[in-house]
Amino acid sequence: MKEADTEMSKKKVISSIFVCALVVAIFNPLSFGQEKIDGKVVKTNLTACSVVPGKVGTCEGTLVLESKANGKAHQATFKVTRDTILKKGDEKLFLFQLQGAAVTIHFLTEKGEKLAQSVLMKP
Repeated sequence: MKEADTEMSKKKVISSIFVCALVVAIFNPLSFGQEKIDGKVVKTNLTACSVVPGKVGTCEGTLVLESKANGKAHQATFKVTRDTILKKGDEKLFLFQLQGAAVTIHFLTEKGEKLAQSVLMKP
């Protein structure tokens, strides 16, 4: 009887750990597979915008980042969604304000497309 209780307790613990891991993955997806890159924004393109009172950063588009690796310049295009955080310190920014700026981009790659999660302008 005690062996069955011990086995049942082990299953409950394993199930609890699995549920906790699942909750973390759902509510904090940025921690899994997120990458970071530094560079200079050489081009921005606004594709859609809507006004949301009291909220900055409600526009979508793309930005082209130029970075250097092995002494050579490389360019990559990043998709910017309404949920992408665009900031300089504590100040929220619009996509066009990133043109020409040195930035750090945290991004995910989905289906071959780089999705910016945050774009932080360097001081």
